Amino acid sequence: MTTDSAPPPVIGATVDDRDGTALGTVTAVFLDDVTGRPTWIGLTEGQHAAPDDEEVPVIAPMAGAEFDGGRLHLTVPATAVRTAPRVARPDHLSPDEEATLQAHYRVGAAAGTGPEPAHARTAPVPTTRDGAGDGTMTRSEEQLEVHTVVEPWTRAVLRIEEVTEEVMVPVTVTRQRARIEHLPLRAGGGADGDRTEVGGDRTGEWVTLFGERPVVSVEREPVERVRLTTSWTTEEHEVGEQLRRERVELTTTEDPRG
Repeated sequence: MTTDSAPPPVIGATVDDRDGTALGTVTAVFLDDVTGRPTWIGLTEGQHAAPDDEEVPVIAPMAGAEFDGGRLHLTVPATAVRTAPRVARPDHLSPDEEATLQAHYRVGAAAGTGPEPAHARTAPVPTTRDGAGDGTMTRSEEQLEVHTVVEPWTRAVLRIEEVTEEVMVPVTVTRQRARIEHLPLRAGGGADGDRTEVGGDRTGEWVTLFGERPVVSVEREPVERVRLTTSWTTEEHEVGEQLRRERVELTTTEDPRG
């Protein structure tokens, strides 16, 4: 249960008990975590005490209280408020503290010192009247509260490393090829423009043929930009803990006097 901003007339108002006795000044209003309705008030002792954020206030129930003319009238007596258990923080009530306060004001109601508050509850509280003589007792149990905190869990850094891969690129090359051409002979056995020789060794001329060949060159060029970004992902985790609770057992004896 936490505190929140209450309507301006409430904070700083004078608090009276059910008989009209001034108890102090309202410094905080505690809202129920589930319903959001005001269930408790924090007050400083003394009618003209000034609110102080560092001071732990006295806690009183808001149930049935009436606000009139700058004064908040409670339904509990002054003795119940002045003997109320103190809390650890001025801005928050733990479930155990609220259970203790509820039990305190219910005991006062059972003893005839004030009505039982019917305010909203944030945690189940056993309805008991200790010392009322009706054979009841208070049973307690541990409750598990789980929350999360943000903390670093790993570090990441961008690094560049070179990898080698084989790339196959098709290339078209052109080359010369030699061929034989045949010329028709004219009358007399010779070709046009040629002198015909009969017999003897003849060696042809050598002809140089040209062709293309692939030439490979590698150039380093920027291809893309990479940056490191972060994002939030949600995972489901199960948290387990051993909790203890009290169990009530009935023990009887054969002798009614024992």
